[in-house]
Amino acid sequence: MSRQAYPFRFSRALYAVIFLSASSGMLLSGCHHKDRDAAASTAASSASGAVAASSVASSVAAPGAASGAAEANGASAAAADGASGTAAASDAAASSNQTDLASLISGTFPVNTSYRSDEWIPLLNGVAGPRKVGIRSRHNPYELTLALPGEASITSFAFKAVSLWDLTAHHVKVEVSDSSASGPWSTAYDADLPPTAQARVDDEAAVFTAKLQQPVSARFLKLTLSSPPVEGKAVDLGLTRFSAYGTLAAAESVRNVAGIYQFPGTLFEGSGYVLLQQQGASVEGCYFEATDNSGLTIPKGVKKVLGTFTGGIEPGSYLRFMYYDAGKNTSKPGVMVLSPDGSKPYMQIYNGDAHTVGSVSDSLGDRRQSPSQLSCDLSGQSGGATAEQLEQTGRVQLYGVNFDLDKSTLRSDAQPVLDRMATLLKAHPDWKIEVAGHTDSTGGDEHNLSLSQARAEAVVQYLKTAGVTDTLTAKGHGSTRPLVPNTSDTLRAENRRVELVKQ
Repeated sequence: MSRQAYPFRFSRALYAVIFLSASSGMLLSGCHHKDRDAAASTAASSASGAVAASSVASSVAAPGAASGAAEANGASAAAADGASGTAAASDAAASSNQTDLASLISGTFPVNTSYRSDEWIPLLNGVAGPRKVGIRSRHNPYELTLALPGEASITSFAFKAVSLWDLTAHHVKVEVSDSSASGPWSTAYDADLPPTAQARVDDEAAVFTAKLQQPVSARFLKLTLSSPPVEGKAVDLGLTRFSAYGTLAAAESVRNVAGIYQFPGTLFEGSGYVLLQQQGASVEGCYFEATDNSGLTIPKGVKKVLGTFTGGIEPGSYLRFMYYDAGKNTSKPGVMVLSPDGSKPYMQIYNGDAHTVGSVSDSLGDRRQSPSQLSCDLSGQSGGATAEQLEQTGRVQLYGVNFDLDKSTLRSDAQPVLDRMATLLKAHPDWKIEVAGHTDSTGGDEHNLSLSQARAEAVVQYLKTAGVTDTLTAKGHGSTRPLVPNTSDTLRAENRRVELVKQ
């Protein structure tokens, strides 16, 4: 199932019921708040409503704000040692070397999808906007088990409330395991969300942040949301976003994503076949019309290439790419992540610019088929999809060119894509190419310019050593030319890149 711009999943009949029952709904909401206020008061006085395996400092903050948020009422109840609260937003909770490891775009994937198959996506995709419900479920309690992209050290959790209805779960519990998706589990955080988690700032729900005083090690996370009955009846519950901030203990080996995928629906036209081919961390491929366009079987051949992909595997084992639509002559960035067993792909494509992400198209795909002899035949061009995009748009991103954290040292998995680029550029000695380095907005302007320049120069030096002529120049742009807004971990990752630009 595909979604665009996150439309709500409520039927017209449900909207009618909500509208016609406004009076009774407000009364019920009032009771709901009263129950929560009473629970919070009890928790604040006895601390019995919150148990944390690790002591935490907790706060409620405006989304995207690093300061200026009031400490949550009863926040100390969530801290076993009574630690004082610190104002920090969901995205601001992580330092420059930390990311939201619970995000799909970090390579994390659910492993218990016993509920509706894709209802969890908005909770973890990292881009849900104002007035959007991440998850709304009738399963109370609601449980979700996540496989992280590698062994991680978690320093904080964040829970973004629901702003439209009084749906935010009353209680959250996060357990961790180093072993498997079935445990054994240890509790990292277990507490009621305070009533101030229902606060709205600039018409958007607040973020409740729980900072662990001691990091916890995890390979799997289990999130449990629950709310007590109201007037003896079970209630729906929801949460806009769940985040777990920390660092991966070590970079894992490059994941193989080569194969044939199918994304039926609105993400791509027609049958939605995608063929990906991989060398090291570098990935190229195409979206194509099959010769046997039934959409029901493994395609026997490529009838027509409708668009191309150039991308690379990031340290979190997910694919970041640029998609070029040949029919519309447009390019859009996106990401793809696979379930741990490789059987289920999730893809997200951004439809926006540096000022706004107007909508996000995303979809769960069908099971991956093993790599085959099919090819995205691009008339024998050296460099394949990369050459196609460079010819058509004048620029191409060098996905798969990864650097050590906050350094200009090329990682070994960058060699395949750079070797292929050297072959491509040597085949076109008349091209004058700028190697452009870009960063996100994290850090100061001077640092970002220096880092992006050093990374661009590192790529130029490698290409020259590989035999490319002196038609290359290096230029660092820092954070001055973003592809998308620097408003979340997900989007900032899109802005960290190296490009080849035809002059």
